[in-house]
Amino acid sequence: MKTEEKIAQNKMACVMTHLSGSEGSQPASLITTQIRARNERLQQRTTTFVTRSPAHPSPVDLEAPSRGLHVRMSTLLVNQGPISAAPAGAARTRGRFEKDVTHPRRGARASTRSRSAAVKTHLSSAFQRANDHDVAVGHGEVRWRRLAQRPSRRVLRRADAAVPGPTAPEITVSPSQLGWNTAMSASTLIQLGVCAATMVAEPVLGSIDTFWVAALGTTELSALGPNTTLYGCVIAVIVAYGFGTAATRKIAVALELDEAHRLSGTLKPGEKTTAGGTLIAVVGTTVAFGLACGLLVAAFPTLIVNLIGAPESVVAPAANYMQLRAIGVPAVGMVVALGGGFQAARDAKTPFIAVMLSGIVNLIFDPLLMFTFGLGIKGAALATVTAQYASAILMAYQAFFGKKRAMFFGSETGSVTAKEIDIQEEPKEPVQFVEPMAYNFNKKVAMEYTKETGSYMGRVANVVVVWALTGSLAARLGVFEGAAHVLLFQLLSILSISAGALTTVCNALCARLFVSVGDEAASAAGKALTILGGVIFSSISALFWVFRKELLFAYTPDPMVVETALAPYFLLIASVAQYWYKTLEGGLIGRGDANAVNFIFLIGGAAALVALLVANQSATGITLMGIWWSVVWYYSALTVGCTFRWWQLSRLRKSMPPTVA
Repeated sequence: MKTEEKIAQNKMACVMTHLSGSEGSQPASLITTQIRARNERLQQRTTTFVTRSPAHPSPVDLEAPSRGLHVRMSTLLVNQGPISAAPAGAARTRGRFEKDVTHPRRGARASTRSRSAAVKTHLSSAFQRANDHDVAVGHGEVRWRRLAQRPSRRVLRRADAAVPGPTAPEITVSPSQLGWNTAMSASTLIQLGVCAATMVAEPVLGSIDTFWVAALGTTELSALGPNTTLYGCVIAVIVAYGFGTAATRKIAVALELDEAHRLSGTLKPGEKTTAGGTLIAVVGTTVAFGLACGLLVAAFPTLIVNLIGAPESVVAPAANYMQLRAIGVPAVGMVVALGGGFQAARDAKTPFIAVMLSGIVNLIFDPLLMFTFGLGIKGAALATVTAQYASAILMAYQAFFGKKRAMFFGSETGSVTAKEIDIQEEPKEPVQFVEPMAYNFNKKVAMEYTKETGSYMGRVANVVVVWALTGSLAARLGVFEGAAHVLLFQLLSILSISAGALTTVCNALCARLFVSVGDEAASAAGKALTILGGVIFSSISALFWVFRKELLFAYTPDPMVVETALAPYFLLIASVAQYWYKTLEGGLIGRGDANAVNFIFLIGGAAALVALLVANQSATGITLMGIWWSVVWYYSALTVGCTFRWWQLSRLRKSMPPTVA
């Protein structure tokens, strides 16, 4: 017994000698205090990592996975000095990144166990490089564990570069670099691709009605004309460009505010979230608008058909179809509002699934109701309404009752993202929700949302007027010119709809970065997406030029129509090549500059009108070539205006801090 006590005393003496530097030079009580202080300091440096940012002046924990886009990498501490030996007889295990290295200052043999811990903690909420690809880290425990097993060289260099001691140099990422990395991350690119596919699939699947109604006869097919004008060119444009744009920005800001409140500790688990209340107000307001429009159309379908213009034989079937389609307008509003919310949360998969479900339902119910049940054109309208409500119900279930509701109504400390929800079947800790029914309808948020939507109406009206005016003028030129314009406009509209993905994604991303990090990060993200958009649409323009004849013959076998369309085809390509401006359009809206966007669109509309007036004063008058020159001038004015305003806004807000307090 005495021998064991003597061995233990000798071990303690060795440790004290190692810490003090010489035998017996300090009292035992002082050495014990040093041991305790050394252990506390070691524990702090290997487990506690804090960050400070202008948005969050108080330290916040980086251990929890975070949805927030504001990331400041700071105070990356590593262990200093030798680590005490393991107890006698204990098995010595070495982690994957635990190896002996020589300390650059002291020459002592130091372990990198603390560096491994620092790397794991650092990876949990920073934008890093893995396998030579930029990825956004911090999107859930599953991804965190995967990357923590093999950190990148850059992370290891940063861990080694931290100077040991009581204070370590702050390692930060500039707002510009953060914005660029976020815009070019894998999650943003995937969201952009899925969003574009969703926007293209919607009009393609919407043409199912046209296919089946054409089998009923020419009169029934003509009856779709006034309905396409009302539902496709007026209500859909107002809802998508107005309410959809405002919903995306409003919910994106609310999500980022919730993230800031979580990190600062002001939003506790089980408390109501700003995003949840905003989502309810936004959806309720948009559905109310859809309900009002639907009741108005359902009450006066014949009057509306006559106002749009239709032959007498077409009025009755067109009015019947229009009255039944009005039932689905509230569902359209719900789909647009919820789609904006999911895009703001960087979840593009749910809207895509909803659009595909709508197309499948419409494809099944159209022939079933039209021919099996003998409802004719009324069956086509009911099938479309059924498909719209199927899409709305799916998205509403995911947002308010399904697992995706954690993005809006979950208030746990480590926030949940769409990526984590898709990967992680059962989270370690249950998410604490406040049920959506417990929220009160926020009238203030609804009024702000309505006002913001109204501020986009100038942009919406401008698009409707320019497209309607050019189409009306082309229809008066003759059969071949009118048909050629329809072909060219069909190609333009499909590419314009797909380019809307740039507007949507850049709007959501810039809005969140603007709130959390500042305008510098939002500007950098917009620049990155603008460059990407320029590359994409330059490639698309070249592709559409090479296969121009094949594309036109795919729409019609008439060689005269194709020959007429080939003359102004280069003007179509010139317009499409400028579609990268839609990134700047969405970025300006996300940065809170919607008034400037409206003004720019007014300038574009004025440019198109002046071009048409000049063409009308020429010797040949208005021709198909003159109409498409006005379209080129329209998009050129938008491109120049958005580019100039972006540059001007970046200069004015160069040092603007985040808006989160």
